Amino acid sequence: MKAITALLDVVPGWIWAIVCAGLFSWGGVNAYRVNSAQNDLAQMQKDQAVAVSEASRRALSVSTTLQRTKDAAIAEAQTRAEQNAAAAGRARTELDRLRKQATTGAGNASTTHAACTEYATAATDVLGECAGALQSLAATADGHVNDIRTLTGAWPEWDKFAQQVTDFSNRLKGNQ
Repeated sequence: MKAITALLDVVPGWIWAIVCAGLFSWGGVNAYRVNSAQNDLAQMQKDQAVAVSEASRRALSVSTTLQRTKDAAIAEAQTRAEQNAAAAGRARTELDRLRKQATTGAGNASTTHAACTEYATAATDVLGECAGALQSLAATADGHVNDIRTLTGAWPEWDKFAQQVTDFSNRLKGNQ
């Protein structure tokens, strides 16, 4: 303790006052800097939370829009498939009518029964093969058209989507 007292006696009081004032000032400045950094951090966390919330809301909105577009395209595809099935049914009915006509109206009064039967059988076979090929082709074509329309209808309109993303990005940049 004598060493400290001796040191205090050697250094003048006004120097001790300056040293103490400097230490208190340094402590105050550091306390201010820590407080300021904490406030800045809190503000950055708040800004980030707002940006994340806005981005999530916007992403949900875009996702909902895309989902509705896809659902509408699928509903339209189902309607077209039902219409195609009805058209195929009508084609089968017409085919049955033509087959019946081919077997009953194959000749006239001067034609022999065997010739009429042979004509009817040949006409029915040819008609059946043609009708089967056309039905298969029509079903395949209807399926392809329906797929194309579904994909085209469900595909997002990228120009509008890209513009929405750009607008949102610009709004976020404006908040910084």
